[in-house]
Formats: sequence, structure tokens, C-alpha cells
Amino acid sequence: MTYLIWTLALVLYIPKFFDLYKTRWDFIDYTHAYFILPLSIWLVWRKRLRLKEIVNKNDRHYNNALNLFLLLTGLTMHLWGLRQGYFFFQIISIIPFLFGLTGYLYGNDMAKELSFPILYLLLLIPPPFGILDSITLPMRHAISVATESILALLNYPITRSGLELTIGYTTIFMGAPCSGFRSLITMFSLVLVYVYIMNGSILKKSALAVCIVPLSLLGNLIRVITLCLITFYFGEEAGQGFFHNFSGIVIFIITLSGLLGIESLMNKLT
Repeated sequence: MTYLIWTLALVLYIPKFFDLYKTRWDFIDYTHAYFILPLSIWLVWRKRLRLKEIVNKNDRHYNNALNLFLLLTGLTMHLWGLRQGYFFFQIISIIPFLFGLTGYLYGNDMAKELSFPILYLLLLIPPPFGILDSITLPMRHAISVATESILALLNYPITRSGLELTIGYTTIFMGAPCSGFRSLITMFSLVLVYVYIMNGSILKKSALAVCIVPLSLLGNLIRVITLCLITFYFGEEAGQGFFHNFSGIVIFIITLSGLLGIESLMNKLT
């Protein structure tokens, strides 16, 4: 009976994942989400011995009223989103659905043990376009203002008009990729897994997770400044060519190096 229930759950949600993998992530440059589901599955597999132990225990605690409520809430959200054409509600309904179904079938201990792998799936859900724009637009504006201020302080001939930076005779537009949102969410997704499996106190794990935001933003600022300098010295073709495509790795290296440095410092202090 349990296998039948999980089969029906897969039938319900697999088409949604196909839709995400096929079009939606590429459309909004949310490509980090491709590794979220495999990582979540790996985190569950990594706990397989503990999960087997919970299944074999006879003293599992159930709260069927709460679990049934979560399960029905997830199903209601999915059906309402399907009826109204809101894909966001269809896919986010998987969170209460999985919590409710897991707790109802295997007990609250199982749902608690799998809480991080389930909540981690939130990172594969693309936000609505309006919310995404409200996040990336201020980031693009802030990065353009900071770049202009730093390069002007270094006596470079740079001016700004909105999201356009003019350095020398070349104009650079701060498009959506320049916001740094993709690198921020990608690094945050990877570091969350690292923090979750590492040994350490909750305080240490929380501090490392929080440090990802300023480190990613700093890496993106250095990337944009470097892009402007390459464009100024070597021309637009050099700046918009190889370096523009390669520069994402620069953010990754800066963020990872900063994170490892902070972790090393915290280890020495403790």
C-alpha cells in the first residue's frame, strides 16, 4: 500500500519537474536549480541507515491530525494552482505534501529527520517574475553605483546613467546577469549542503551561511569592476567576450576562498 501511495505521488509531481527542467529554469537564468533535486536525494540516501532504524522502531510518534492537515494542504495548493494556472503554487505544494505524507506514513521522527532535504527543495522553485525583478533590479542599481564610485575614486573616466556605465568611450549596461543573483543563489545552495553535513555548532553553521551573502556580493562587485577595466584597456570585444563568460568562476573562487578563510579563523578562535 505504501508503494502505491508513493507511486501516485510521483505521478502527481513528476510532470512539474519535467516542466521545470525543460523550460522554466533556463528562461529566468535559474540554472543552479538543476543540481538541487539530485543533492536532496543524495542527502536522503546519506541517512539511509538512520531512516531504516526509524522504520524498524516500534515507538515512533505520530501526529496524524497535523500530518493529515499538511498533506491535504499540499494537495489543495496543487489543485488550486492547477485550476488557476499558477505554476508557483503547483510546485511549492510539494513541501507541505512531503512533510505530511512522510509523517503520516512513517511518523514524526522520520519527518524531522528529513526536514532539511525536504526544505532544500525550496531552492529549485523559481520565484514569480515580479518578485524576481524586485530582487535583481536593486542589486543591479547598487552594483552600478558601487562600481562608479570605486573607479571614480581611482581617477578613471567613468560616468553612470541609471544602469549604464560609460568608461572611456564604451558603455556597459548592467543587465540581469550583472546583478549577481545567480551566483549568490548558487553559492548559497552549495554552502547550505556543506554547512548541513559539516561538524560544528549551530552558531558556527549559521555564521558561515550568513557570510555567503556579503562574500557573493563582493565577488560580483570585483567581477564587474574587472570587466570595466578590461573594457577600458583592451576594448569592448575583450570585455564582452571570453572574460564575460569566464567571470562567473571569479565570483566562485572569491566566495569560496573567503568562506574557507572565515571557517579557518573560526576554528582557530574556538
